[in-house]
Amino acid sequence: MTKDEYTIVVCARITTPLFLVDNEIGKCSECGWKVQFRPHAPKVRKMCMECAAEQIGPDAKIQVPQRMLEDLRDYFRKKHS
Repeated sequence: MTKDEYTIVVCARITTPLFLVDNEIGKCSECGWKVQFRPHAPKVRKMCMECAAEQIGPDAKIQVPQRMLEDLRDYFRKKHS
């Protein structure tokens, strides 16, 4: 297996409105539920949090890209101002 076959982007299922207005929409690679993710997310498999929670083992390496952390920081700053 290649690195990309092990790499997934864990996504939130669709909400109305989207968490961030410029989020993109796709489908969970496991259950097919519609999910939302950032436009700059890696071009790998997308999986909803519910499916990922069932499949990610205790030894998994989880990374949050710096750009996602910046998006979250900006979101919470705007929400609390």
